[in-house]
Amino acid sequence: MNPTAPDASGVPADRAVSEPAGPIPGQEWPVRKRIRIAARRELPTLLPPGLQRLLSIALALAGFMVADTIFLVLVRLADRVGLEPFALGASNLPRFYQALLLAHTGAGLLLAAVMAAFLVAHLPRVWPRQHAGAVWTGASYAAFGLTLAASGLFITSEAASQGNSWAWWLHSAMAVLAVAGYWVHRRVSHTPPAAARFTRFLAAAAATSLALFVVHGAEAVHTSRSRDAPGAGMSVAGGAGRDAAALLQGDFGPSGWVPTGAVPPESPFFPSPVTTTTGRLLPPGFLAGDDPGADPEMVRAEADTRGFVGETRIGAEGCGRCHQDIVNQWSESAHRFASFNNPFYEATIRSMRSESTESNRWIERHLADAGDAGGDVGRAKSKWCAGCHDPVLLLGGMMTSEIDRGSLEAQAGLTCLACHAIDRIHELTGNGNYNVADRSEDPYVFASAPQGSPGRFLHDAALKARPRVHAARMLKPFFRESAYCATCHKVGLTEPVNGYRWLRGQNEFDAWDDSGVSLNAARTFYLPPERRECQDCHMPPEPATLGDLAAEDGMVRSHRFLAANTALPFLRGDDAALRRIEDFLRADKLRIDVFAVRTPAADSARLLVHEGSSVPAGVPITFDVVTRNLDVGHTFPGGTNDSNEGWIEFTVSDSLGQSLFASGLVGSDGHLDPRSHTYKSVLVDRNGDAIDRRNAQDIHTAVYANVIGPGTADLAHYRLTLPTTLTGSPLTVTARLLWRKFDRAYTEFAFESNPAGFPGFDAPPELPITVIASDSVLIRVTASGADFAVPVATEPDWTHHNDYGIALLLEGDLRGAGQAFARVEALAPGRIDGPLNLARTALAEGRLTLAYNALERSEAIESGNPRSAWVWGQVLQEDGRYEDAASAYRRVLHDFPDDRAAWRALGRTLFLDGRYQDALAALDRLLDIDPEDRVAHYHRMLSLRALGRDEAAARAEAAYLYYGIDESAQEITRAYRARHPGANTMAQRIRIHRLEAIR
Repeated sequence: MNPTAPDASGVPADRAVSEPAGPIPGQEWPVRKRIRIAARRELPTLLPPGLQRLLSIALALAGFMVADTIFLVLVRLADRVGLEPFALGASNLPRFYQALLLAHTGAGLLLAAVMAAFLVAHLPRVWPRQHAGAVWTGASYAAFGLTLAASGLFITSEAASQGNSWAWWLHSAMAVLAVAGYWVHRRVSHTPPAAARFTRFLAAAAATSLALFVVHGAEAVHTSRSRDAPGAGMSVAGGAGRDAAALLQGDFGPSGWVPTGAVPPESPFFPSPVTTTTGRLLPPGFLAGDDPGADPEMVRAEADTRGFVGETRIGAEGCGRCHQDIVNQWSESAHRFASFNNPFYEATIRSMRSESTESNRWIERHLADAGDAGGDVGRAKSKWCAGCHDPVLLLGGMMTSEIDRGSLEAQAGLTCLACHAIDRIHELTGNGNYNVADRSEDPYVFASAPQGSPGRFLHDAALKARPRVHAARMLKPFFRESAYCATCHKVGLTEPVNGYRWLRGQNEFDAWDDSGVSLNAARTFYLPPERRECQDCHMPPEPATLGDLAAEDGMVRSHRFLAANTALPFLRGDDAALRRIEDFLRADKLRIDVFAVRTPAADSARLLVHEGSSVPAGVPITFDVVTRNLDVGHTFPGGTNDSNEGWIEFTVSDSLGQSLFASGLVGSDGHLDPRSHTYKSVLVDRNGDAIDRRNAQDIHTAVYANVIGPGTADLAHYRLTLPTTLTGSPLTVTARLLWRKFDRAYTEFAFESNPAGFPGFDAPPELPITVIASDSVLIRVTASGADFAVPVATEPDWTHHNDYGIALLLEGDLRGAGQAFARVEALAPGRIDGPLNLARTALAEGRLTLAYNALERSEAIESGNPRSAWVWGQVLQEDGRYEDAASAYRRVLHDFPDDRAAWRALGRTLFLDGRYQDALAALDRLLDIDPEDRVAHYHRMLSLRALGRDEAAARAEAAYLYYGIDESAQEITRAYRARHPGANTMAQRIRIHRLEAIR
């Protein structure tokens, strides 16, 4: 017998004699005993040379992975405790750290592959041995390793975001268990290694990780210093650090006052207040993106064929690799089609650039400073619009030359970076008063690598492994605030643009901020249960069906920005987008009621219209139609109301559906009946001609602006006489609230002046008309002189009466408002709304005793309500009890600290009480909220004069005059109202539409 021949166990015979006797056949030694025995012996390995080499490779990779993991954990701990310079923070991402992060992924995948190969080769050799301890520890180790690899792959593909934190914790736990599992497996295996070897392995890994940590800290210092080094030009006129007050000192009068948000003419973006961090133009492709998917020739071909580009998502193709849902939503939004890819806007901006040639001192100064780069007068003025509509063109310096409508830049619209590269809002004055961080480069490795390349893959892998830095760059905290939206949804026309004076333009922000929706207005008629930001309505959570990596619980913030623009999806033939917008408009946003009728016999008593009510023929009767803003967070309509068109279609029809009386019909030429009750504004230029081309630079004054504020109501009166021939007939009275994004005049202008934008139309497009809300009642006609009969019916709930009273109060019908609010008090005796609104009405009538009595009834229902405190303050102020009024306003401000009306009233009350210094403090707080509040500047002027501070008073006077109203401008409207009786009716406080029978 060969003494060295192995026995059945594979152990040489001459070694087997030194082993202790085995256990009883069929049994296994306890694990602890076998570990002790293993510690006393060294047996030859069962692994052939090939598997030994594979194991050596795996152990080397494992050693690196352990060291790298310890390093990454140390960096994470440094982040948690803020240990500088090792902490990364929200923006620091050194290349060395990224290399180790990517190496962790690469080495981990390689290790998983090596170990999988080892397992496939190793298992057939050891399985027949039926070594129970080795089997279950090996199986556990394999399971841990498999889970470790799977969770790592998930993090690599789905990003280590906060929503996926469970995967990170799972991955971390599996890493610990895998290492521990391997150690236990080897200790109970046939050839266990010495414990010292494992100790040396961990010590070497720890030492390596500490060395890596030190190197990382050194590079982090260098990276941070490079990032924070001041950039050239940051304090110039177009830079983020500019001092506009110093640059414009003396330009607004001898007092030295400079308006908030004023723009130095030396800025390359003037008259837009946009800045870049460096003050320089952006490099090509910065906002539009350098995506290879944006083929210039394909873009041009589609722009020529369709009038705009829809297929190529300019500036979003790269973002779509991770944010598929968000990019898909944005692709159909009005933001995406905001520039020369919007045929309507293009028509207006081209008209401005070619026709607005009258210069002024500001434009002359800008052109003189800019030289050849400044363009001509019209082009220079158009940069004011471009800050919000054409940032790609403006910040790239292209607005000063002829615009190529088929270029990538012209067709880009508001790209992802047009919003997400903004890192600062300068002031709450709108007009595009933001800064673009042009020094903020993509911090991830291989940022310039082309799509589909290995470098791009590594870039995305690093981003997904460490998305926090990307999120910090792309999602600033103020993006969740309405103030961010104010950047472009608040407008003030300035002298450089109109050559006239400061005028308020569209302003959704203040309409929201100064309302109950923001919980900033105690005087609101309806107080919502919670505050809502712009984003809550226009960016609600939406299911991420395409796998967007930003999804939390399967939802992303919608980037459709749903609002009221039905024209653009109609032009594109996007029926799904149009349907979504119309559904949004109809989703209990507004309500319309045919609510009351008056006859000569009961003119002072508004009689409710119920189904089956009877009205007399042969005498004038007046139907009152109430439109209530239920859930629009700003005025309805909002935006550019000189071209928007909302109106009431009112009809009286017979049993056959034939209209007998009508208002608000659209004619065969597409134009709305000019005598309709409309929700829009009619503006005129200095010559009294209508602003009908969105030519904002020519606006001089308003003939009327009829909008419905949040939680308020509007009233339309329709007066008619039913023919006696209708006696005994049933009639249907219908009111519909209709919406068309652009009125017909503007649509015709856009089509005729910009045919390249409408290649698919032979005539001006018939834009969709949306029915937002409707109401109808069936009435019966009685003989003249018969009593008005109201059938027994369920009375509308108190809110309908309250809406009616609100509308009557706002139009100045105080007697009717009092009757409506008295009914509210009777129907809702447990609510303060009835007595509180009766107090408002009594105050408007000057009947202070009645106001006090109503307020006492309100206090009996709910004492100390801040809404009641607001009315108390108004009544007490009117009564000359200034100290008590100031206390009431402070009660309001305790619950509504940003209530601008309360600060304004408090400032005036303190001024009237002779407490000028306190008045200034209140008014300064108001100007923190709205620096353009002319009443605040006026009372500051008065208070400063009273204190003898003449220089400061002169500055306050300059501000008041700057933001003041040109009362003489209304003279221009007289001729227009004489030519347009419908506009004249709408310009009255009480709008009565007299209808004639249709013949």
